[in-house]
Amino acid sequence: MNYTISMKKVSITTYLFLCLFTSFTFAQTSLTLNKSEIEAYHHILSLRFEATTSLLDTKRAASSYLQNMQESMILLFTEDQSLFTSYTEAFEDRYETIEDIKEESPYKLFYLAELKLQSAFVNLKLGNEWDAAWQFRKAYKLIEENTETYPDFLPNYKSLGMLHIILGSVPAKYQWILHLLGMEGTVEDGIDEINKLAKSDNIFQAEAEAIRCLLKSYLLNETQEAIQEFEQVYNKVNDNMLFGYLYMSLLMKNSDGEKALIVYNRLSNLNDGYFDLNLLSYTAGEIYLQKGDYIKAEAKFKLFIKKNKGRNLLKDAWYKLFLTYWLNGQTEKAQEAFSSAQNNGTTDAEADKHAAKNLAKNDYPNVQIMKLRLATDGGFYERAESILNSDIEITSDKDKCELDYRKARFYHKTNKLSKAKTYYKNTIDLAKNEHWYFAPNSCLQLGYIYLEEGLDQMAKSYFEKVLKYKDYEYETSLTNKANAALAELN
Repeated sequence: MNYTISMKKVSITTYLFLCLFTSFTFAQTSLTLNKSEIEAYHHILSLRFEATTSLLDTKRAASSYLQNMQESMILLFTEDQSLFTSYTEAFEDRYETIEDIKEESPYKLFYLAELKLQSAFVNLKLGNEWDAAWQFRKAYKLIEENTETYPDFLPNYKSLGMLHIILGSVPAKYQWILHLLGMEGTVEDGIDEINKLAKSDNIFQAEAEAIRCLLKSYLLNETQEAIQEFEQVYNKVNDNMLFGYLYMSLLMKNSDGEKALIVYNRLSNLNDGYFDLNLLSYTAGEIYLQKGDYIKAEAKFKLFIKKNKGRNLLKDAWYKLFLTYWLNGQTEKAQEAFSSAQNNGTTDAEADKHAAKNLAKNDYPNVQIMKLRLATDGGFYERAESILNSDIEITSDKDKCELDYRKARFYHKTNKLSKAKTYYKNTIDLAKNEHWYFAPNSCLQLGYIYLEEGLDQMAKSYFEKVLKYKDYEYETSLTNKANAALAELN
């Protein structure tokens, strides 16, 4: 198999599971986590950062590792540039502290590699791509050396697996640069290595299993199975805010907005002492928007925008705030939010890029088609069907094409596959050579349907059609999925 994914699309939370979770079941040394540090580790993963203060000893390597993990998470979630200078200075001190240790132990190089990885992702998140690239390279060399010296040390395979996934995600035309830098790896290797930890019997098996679930959903398109497995993990630790947020994300990906709201309400009722995860407001706003509860959606998006200290998702949050007004008939407020969306945020994140393209058109979306899209995406199928049965005004060729595409998505998600196939094919015909994502995604979805029906050659032909489309929204994501499916068939 030959999977490729864009690191630009790797979410904060996917990184946290790939980069931070590990196992500490090797020979006990002064570098091994002690009882207090293990407790602190669990607090960090639950986003109870204040509780770690009295549990960590800055003179110990494991504590330095955990402190860096915690501060990396805070920066990844907040994107607060004002914290970056102090983070960098503390990182250098911690790295030197661990590097100066003379003791022979697999933990030493493992901690050093993890610190480099954490720093790399922070730099990548804050737009320092060159610095991030060199940190990745250093992490790769450190963990490669550690794996050769200590092949039975399980944490190595979590770090190495994550790096192999990154390296395997680089497009083929750039692989020569990696070879020049002495780095190589495939996504298949990475998945196998992370599975090695997930299937072990160490005390951190649940976290490793969570990594595996994320990979199954976001990379292998096995979302339903991933949710079933992750639910078992989350139910054991349902006071863990990070796990709850991840579970919400998986449910939303699977169009189960109602269940995601239940998880959100549970997280909202957790006791004090948790990190203020602003992303929860953004995520809840999305679900309420899909549900058509525009008052609650407005409140959540406003709260996210007010607390936001970073650059990602800001433009999209403003655009979705515009939608809450536009779909609710509040034209004047919609115009103001539309202008704010045009003038705020960046276009690094995929959601922001999508928002920017809509904002560049200077025209507002078809109200009924947008409502249909949102309700279908959220799994609010009764609402979607009601909209589908109403009179939908069509004012352009794009509206006509998109309406058939939205019908296909609705029928696909409600398992009416014959109708879904008909409307997907209609969409492909109507789109012609336009640079809309409706046609390539219709090809991808037809491929999945035929694959489930056991018609491998038909499926293959539609996956190959996806690759023929160029210059459209979500091109990287759809191309990666088509390539992954073709790899499974070959």
